[in-house]
Amino acid sequence: MTSIKKIPNVLGTRRGNALDQERDQFEKLQEASYRKAVSDEEVPIKMKHVRTLIIGTYTDKNAELFWRNVALCPPINTDVMAWKFCHCLHVVFRDGHPSVLRDSQRHLARIHDTGQHFQHLAHGYGRLIKRYCILLSTKLNFHQHHPRFPGTLSVTPDQLEAFAENDANNYFGLAVEMLEYMECILNLYEAVFGSMDPSRANSMTRSGQCRLAPLIPCIQDSSCLYDCIVRILFQLHKVPSKSNPTMASLPTDMLGGHRNRFYKQFVQLQQFYNNTRNLQYFKGLIQVPALPKDPPNFLVEAELRSHETPVVVVEEPPDTADTSDTLLIDTSEPEPPPIPPHPHLIHDHNGALAEVVAERESLIDALRLEVEGLRVDVTQTRSRAAHMEDQLRLRINDLESTIAELDSELVAEKQSKDSIMAQVEAAAASAEAVTHLAQEETRRRSAEEKFVKMKDVYQKLREEHIGLIRSKAELDKMLTVERESNLAIQRAKEEASLTLSQLKAQASADSSANLTALLAANQERDKVQEQLAVITAERDHADKQMDALQSTISQLKSQMENQACESSAQLTSVKTEWMGWVETCVAAVAENAETGVVQTLTLFSEETHKDIKCTPEFTLTYQTPVKTSLSPLVGAYATYREGDPQKAGDLIKAVVGAGQNVSAFLLYAKATSHASPNIEVAENLVSSLEEFGRSCASTFRRIYQKETITDIAPLLEQFDRCCTLVMQCEDLSPGEEDLSTQVQREMANMEAAIIEASQRFMAMLENSRAMDTGTQLEVNESLLGTCGDLMEAVRQLVLRAGELQQEVVTAGKSGASPREFYKRNHRWTEGLLSGAKMVALACQALMAAADQVVVGTGKFEEVMVASREMAASSMQLVMASRVKADRGSEKLKQLSSAHKNLSALTGTLVATAENCRDKVAIADKLDFSKLSLHHTKRMEMETQVKVLETEQLLVTERARLAELRRHHYRLAGEIEGLDDPTSVEAGSSDFLDQS
Repeated sequence: MTSIKKIPNVLGTRRGNALDQERDQFEKLQEASYRKAVSDEEVPIKMKHVRTLIIGTYTDKNAELFWRNVALCPPINTDVMAWKFCHCLHVVFRDGHPSVLRDSQRHLARIHDTGQHFQHLAHGYGRLIKRYCILLSTKLNFHQHHPRFPGTLSVTPDQLEAFAENDANNYFGLAVEMLEYMECILNLYEAVFGSMDPSRANSMTRSGQCRLAPLIPCIQDSSCLYDCIVRILFQLHKVPSKSNPTMASLPTDMLGGHRNRFYKQFVQLQQFYNNTRNLQYFKGLIQVPALPKDPPNFLVEAELRSHETPVVVVEEPPDTADTSDTLLIDTSEPEPPPIPPHPHLIHDHNGALAEVVAERESLIDALRLEVEGLRVDVTQTRSRAAHMEDQLRLRINDLESTIAELDSELVAEKQSKDSIMAQVEAAAASAEAVTHLAQEETRRRSAEEKFVKMKDVYQKLREEHIGLIRSKAELDKMLTVERESNLAIQRAKEEASLTLSQLKAQASADSSANLTALLAANQERDKVQEQLAVITAERDHADKQMDALQSTISQLKSQMENQACESSAQLTSVKTEWMGWVETCVAAVAENAETGVVQTLTLFSEETHKDIKCTPEFTLTYQTPVKTSLSPLVGAYATYREGDPQKAGDLIKAVVGAGQNVSAFLLYAKATSHASPNIEVAENLVSSLEEFGRSCASTFRRIYQKETITDIAPLLEQFDRCCTLVMQCEDLSPGEEDLSTQVQREMANMEAAIIEASQRFMAMLENSRAMDTGTQLEVNESLLGTCGDLMEAVRQLVLRAGELQQEVVTAGKSGASPREFYKRNHRWTEGLLSGAKMVALACQALMAAADQVVVGTGKFEEVMVASREMAASSMQLVMASRVKADRGSEKLKQLSSAHKNLSALTGTLVATAENCRDKVAIADKLDFSKLSLHHTKRMEMETQVKVLETEQLLVTERARLAELRRHHYRLAGEIEGLDDPTSVEAGSSDFLDQS
């Protein structure tokens, strides 16, 4: 294959030398930018040097040249150089070429050695450099494990999900690494702020800014990490769904460490942002995001929708002007002019003293007026110069952005040139490649010429800007001179008044002294005239400069007028187009409202709509919305037609609301007529509705046809008539007792039964205390006391069930009455009634069993059975109440707590009954001391026979109990109208067997 060195027959040798020179110049520029960026001067790093290094990484597509410069100028020379090197490296990692992170992996040892070199430095930047090197090492390790993350860490939720591959294990490990990354950032922040004085007074000094500058990329990294950590933790706490079955959820206890660590870092990060936001240094460089007041609750999945991604806006820091520019502006303070002596008192030695005073006052007034005029002119000139300076600064910014674009184009051209050179090396013998290379070289030269032209234009504007700054400085000096002259004149006036009083005294005392004073006054007048001549010459010079500035201002003003004319023409065309769109929108909305009303009227004749019924109460809920939406329609339309397009929004809002509310009212009113017992009222309602609908459609048609609407009162009268007929459709005929009344009655009976049982237990306990003693009193007190506590628990359960029932009815009415709600949910209502009846019966059964045990005719087993029946009936009441309740309802939680307390007391009552039975059995135990061996053996055998008979009887009775329960639930299912009583029977039997 032919080498590239054999091509010079076509291209010549000068091109290769030019490329080498360009590369040498590029490498020198990179080395100079690096040395300036990490200089030993304790000032913040200049971002223009870092940007040059970043452009270098994109030019070479690697970080080899950057690390070569690091080796030439090692950062371990001084602590300031090492600190600025860490800041520079952090920015290059974030904004440099993607291959920078990969190429920097083998330089981890250099970063680690830099931190180890300064970790023992007790003062200066030693501890800060150690923390920063740990942060940079952590960043490199993170990107090595997760190379798909960009250096800026800015990813979308979809990208984050793709990086983790929707795997809980990947999310778990990624969260651990991000939390460690965030901890390194917060450690660096605490070290930086800990090294400054508590008042932060040195945040505006160069040394303080040098310490604070690296926190800007830390804020950028921490905001992205915070967003990713929040989304990852929500994903880990998310419950698997049908749409995402592959995502396995982790136990909440396993994620407790993640949550605690995040909540701790949340407080530190919030303090970090608040402290940096309050510093004056950061206000012009970065907009620090604001975190929410409270951290997100990962156990509530809905809070992910309220999460907002923190946005960090970094503004370009102003680069300090070069020394050569500042030397062109004369900022030296002018020497103040000497205080002029007071003028002569008289023109003629023979004049009077009053004439001297009058002449002096007139001269002072003239000078004051002239100074005031000059001050006004200088102020106007300064304002014009400031405005012109702002305009030129905006234009310079535009040109700088254009130059940046051209720079990027130039870099792209250089990259294409490099690729073409590689193609030339691959195909050196091809003439087409040579031609293509020549075309690319021509294109590159044109781009360079364009860049040079733009650079010249920028240089000219810069020079004009500098000239204006000089003019402004000269005007400031002139204003200072005039202000000092005015002060001098004021002082001269005061001295003249003092001298005048002294001369009056001298004139009255000695005429010879007056003559000497007059001669001195003549001399002073001559000096004042000389001063006035100097001031006049300076004023003429200022007038010439002002004329030059006015000519420049007039040129700029003409340019601004031309631009204003063009902008007004564009504004007129846009306004015309906007007016057309507004009219189109109004017409479309009105036509849509008319179409909706007409389509609603067509549904009146549909057969399928005749089966729909609605209550008058629900239909009349639309009475207020319809009136509220129809009333402002005429006013909004009149305002719109008067030529105020800004009010089109009010008209559109009124038309849309009126169309929707009228259509809904017509549908529900028609459905109400189907349920009316009076056919004549229903027919009148339908005809009134059709008339009202046609009137509304006609009103909407007038709006989009731009016709006049005079009054809306007839339309409102038709609507009131329709509402009156809707109220007459209510079925007032007497009927059987509704389910609502039954529920209230059964709940009242249940509460009365509970109260009666509680009072009966208290009465039996008092009676037992008065009549019984010994073991019987102890047994009665224990049993009746436990029964009383159980009745109190049942009463609390009933109260909570009633509150939950009221909440369910209130939340589920949807505009209907309670009677309609119970009727619509009749199965749930019947279950609720059955549960209430069962609780009342269980209370009575428990009361009867306890009464018999106390009297001595009952068995403790009856009390146990009654208590278990109480638990089963209360469970039925709880389940019936829970069916319609909201899962997050506070009333439901209170009901569940009351049921748990009832279940615990039921177990306590069963245990108490067994204990009491054992006590009674022990008390009634026989005395076997007088029995012989034969009698003892015979009684033992009889007892074993009774045990076997009792066991067989127990098995038989249990089977009978199971059959009775099955029959009971089969009958309950048939009464309540359940579709599948067999399944209810089986489920209920299993539940009761378990209980």
